[in-house]
Amino acid sequence: MFEVNIWLIIGGFAAFIVAWINGANNAANAIGTAVGSKALNIKQALYLAAAFDFLGAMLFGKFVSMTLLKGIVDTSYFSDASIVVYGMIAALFATGLWVIVATIFKIPMSISQAIVGGVMGFGLATLGVGGVNWDKIIQIIIAWLILPFMGAGIALSFYFFIYKKLTSLERKKLVYAGDFFLFIMVFTTVFLLNVKTLKSSDLAWALTTSIAVSLAFLLPFHIIVYKTMPRDIEAARKHIFRILLIVSAASMAFSHGANDVANSAGPLAGVLYAVTKGVVPQNVTIPLEALTLSAMGIALGILIWGYQVVETIGEKITVLSIETAFMAQFAGSIAVLIVTRLGLPVSTTVSIVGAVAGIGFAKGIKAVNIKTLVKIVSAWFLAFPIVAGLAMIFYYLLSFIPF
Repeated sequence: MFEVNIWLIIGGFAAFIVAWINGANNAANAIGTAVGSKALNIKQALYLAAAFDFLGAMLFGKFVSMTLLKGIVDTSYFSDASIVVYGMIAALFATGLWVIVATIFKIPMSISQAIVGGVMGFGLATLGVGGVNWDKIIQIIIAWLILPFMGAGIALSFYFFIYKKLTSLERKKLVYAGDFFLFIMVFTTVFLLNVKTLKSSDLAWALTTSIAVSLAFLLPFHIIVYKTMPRDIEAARKHIFRILLIVSAASMAFSHGANDVANSAGPLAGVLYAVTKGVVPQNVTIPLEALTLSAMGIALGILIWGYQVVETIGEKITVLSIETAFMAQFAGSIAVLIVTRLGLPVSTTVSIVGAVAGIGFAKGIKAVNIKTLVKIVSAWFLAFPIVAGLAMIFYYLLSFIPF
């Protein structure tokens, strides 16, 4: 019994560390644009991100967690519980180590890329090449490749088709423009999180719920904006988009929690099942304890060290106004929600960096810090093989410890 408790403690500690450094590094994905454009100060932004990350993790974190528990390496294949425990803990430690290094160097890191590499390394160490679900790996890689272009494409569309029109709107029409953006933002978020299949009954439920929630948000938003909007047209526009940017930052934080809690909760669920049941069953759910511990880790990571990478996202890729910051944030959030709902462990980092870069390229290539962009993307490509290799090393080291 003593050994069982020790492995649960080690697994929980490893999962918490990954969740903590996940929050510390990826807080910038939600609040970097808001801080960089001066819509929020760093303290306000960190509390906002922590709260909504936690909510997203607890309410919708189970979808992608299942992919990391059984989609890459079928952990129910192993009859020896120690293999699952060693492998999942090795993947977590490898991921945590890599992301800590990235955070020290202020590189916005894709934790999803790292943990998928870690779980893949576990599969290679135990079952060889044939033990990895390469179809799922290919799907994930394709999603990673598409996501920054999706975020950039949405951001570019906003900039070219909407941004210039906003600068010519009179004060009263600005309020309606704000209403439109809020409705679309809330509707899209709620719809993508609620739609389960393409059946007419499911679509009808998702549409009805999305419209109802959007209208519920729209009325107080309209009243608040109308009553607090400055008389000066330029100040009024900044005021409206500051509020929208804060809402979109909350949406991105929610999206990050829903997707990235899996990076800790999925492997931890494997440890919990292996230790308590001896195997990972064919039909499983993600235990509430795994989601809760991981969600708490992300929230604390945001609050304690979340400022570290914010400057890179908010200021070092391109200069953002409040309006363009909102467009980048909204574009990145929507792109992440689409692929999250498909159950793929993609990266909010990849999405927001793509969206911010898209806004920069819309203003001209000279508006983008190419050197910073190259450094970020290089770290992403290195993460996958390095973390896989580290996970294999950690697995072999852990296997010498009696289970």
